[in-house]
Amino acid sequence: MIVITFVIPASIEFNGGIEKTISHYYRYKADGFQKFILQGTGMQEENIYSIKSIYSKLIIRTSGIPNFIIRMFAPVILSFDRLINLKTVKHIEKISDIIYLTNNDYYYLFRHGKFIVWSEHGNIPSNYTGVGIVNSAVTSMVRNKLIFRKINAVHLINCYNSKLIPMKNIFCVPNGVNSSGFTPGERQPGRPKLLYVGRLEKSKGIDKVLNVFKNHNLDIDLTVVGSGILENILQDIPENVRHRKNIPDSELQEIYRSSDALIFPSTLENFGNVVLEALSSGLYVITSRELKPRFDDAEKMGFLEYIDATEAGILNALKDIREKIKYTGIFSNKVKMHDYIEKTYDWNNVVGQFYSALAEAYKNK
Repeated sequence: MIVITFVIPASIEFNGGIEKTISHYYRYKADGFQKFILQGTGMQEENIYSIKSIYSKLIIRTSGIPNFIIRMFAPVILSFDRLINLKTVKHIEKISDIIYLTNNDYYYLFRHGKFIVWSEHGNIPSNYTGVGIVNSAVTSMVRNKLIFRKINAVHLINCYNSKLIPMKNIFCVPNGVNSSGFTPGERQPGRPKLLYVGRLEKSKGIDKVLNVFKNHNLDIDLTVVGSGILENILQDIPENVRHRKNIPDSELQEIYRSSDALIFPSTLENFGNVVLEALSSGLYVITSRELKPRFDDAEKMGFLEYIDATEAGILNALKDIREKIKYTGIFSNKVKMHDYIEKTYDWNNVVGQFYSALAEAYKNK
């Protein structure tokens, strides 16, 4: 039996992309694995441990903006977090064979003797900061074992990054989607229905999307689903924009089915789970060039385009939205896209691959 503890900065109930992913890993019945969660906030329950983490609060508070200054002090802050949560952290070290990090800076929370897995949910060397020369320096230091010497394996969710990882024990498994819940619906006649799903913060580009709708008389209905630090900008919105938050998955899935396209101009993204949800629902997707080449397969199938994540880029992409959704609005085409996503990214397939690859990486330690 291999005991694994997943380490997340926020509570599993936070319901962001990382939390949803770890929830799938945690609930999956993987033969030969016993699973625990260590979270930086939230309540403790069976098999889920919580600590009072100063670093978690800082990371959550600065979510969506470059927070490299805070991360520079990660060794000091997380050493203090270890001290004030010493009993819980030591217990996790004692019971775990594998410690899986969704924020790779939590490496400093533990004494290294266990099998520690970095993941691309956090910042790998190639995207450690927003500055290329700093990323190159970090990569060089990792390669020469000047920092992060005790990382035993790396889990990538974007396979094309494998050449950029200066470590040997690497496995690649993408994020997934609940394809049985996110299913296509018949397009209804009328004005195009555009959807945004995600946290309301600058890195996601929601402020730019709303500015386009406020400053231009668009013949498009926009639904915004999410919450965050920019909720105040939704207080004065046009009549063709509505906002929903804290809704159950069943209602979210229905909103996807009744929409024509997803707008997701995020510039700070490791993967983009909402893109999979939209594609599984048969929607046309407009997303930022920063996500290229993650979804090139959908682009080739006519269901996705990459744009400049600027107000001008968003406005330009929306001008001919009626033409773009003619093809993706055909139900048989929606079904083809859904079937492709189900085959490639359904959680039941993806999580099984994850545990197989993780077991092999642990075997090769």
